[in-house]
Amino acid sequence: MLMRASHFRVEMFSPVRRMVTVLLLICYALGVVGTAHAAGSTCTPKAPYASIDNNWAWAAWGSWGLPGQQLSYLINVTDYDVGCGSSSFVISMSAPNGFSVSLPTNTITLKSSSSGTLSAHVTSPSTIANGDYPLTLTVQRTGTPGSGASLTSYYKVYSSDTVAPTLFWASLSDGLTLSGRSFNVGVTSSDDHAVNRIELYIDDVYRSTTACDDIAWSCQLDYTWSLRGVSGQHTATFKSYDWMGNVGIQTATFTVT
Repeated sequence: MLMRASHFRVEMFSPVRRMVTVLLLICYALGVVGTAHAAGSTCTPKAPYASIDNNWAWAAWGSWGLPGQQLSYLINVTDYDVGCGSSSFVISMSAPNGFSVSLPTNTITLKSSSSGTLSAHVTSPSTIANGDYPLTLTVQRTGTPGSGASLTSYYKVYSSDTVAPTLFWASLSDGLTLSGRSFNVGVTSSDDHAVNRIELYIDDVYRSTTACDDIAWSCQLDYTWSLRGVSGQHTATFKSYDWMGNVGIQTATFTVT
């Protein structure tokens, strides 16, 4: 005689096997164990994690923006499930009245223990007082109400700035000697509000511009410069501009052999 319970089979002449089956069924009903997969693994659902990259400061919520300026916020979503299949998540962002929020894509599908990114574009009103305006992000697992995450970032409106950006981590410095076929010229810049762009000049000749994305707290310029036929001494000039026109300048005199 056989008794069936879910996908378990218990033979009545085996009391030990019958007891194990009953215990498993009780644990399954109580949610103590997850769903068993063919490979023998178990699925443990967990709430997702969400974060936002912004340009205010390292590990600080918020991005600086001028009245009427569109800012981009990079949304990071992590599926913390263990041993489960893929899950889809719906992302939404709310802002105070007068702000415009655009999500080019509001869904993302992730495998267990994996991460992905989406972007949100937020525009402030053209007339608005300085201050921190909350942006509430919500991440919800599709088809599972209450299984999600939320956090608050900020649109930090400002209308004046007299401090020039700072330049650092330049790959060129005074007294440096270069050789070879090419060299990667790079520099990083940050500002008390936000960097607009970085420009590179070599011997007062314009070479490259990086337009900053307003997503991260710093901005980087990278330019590959050919060293063929340029032996001798040179001067590189890095210029970093913020959104109010303040300029930070750094120079380096070096030699190519």
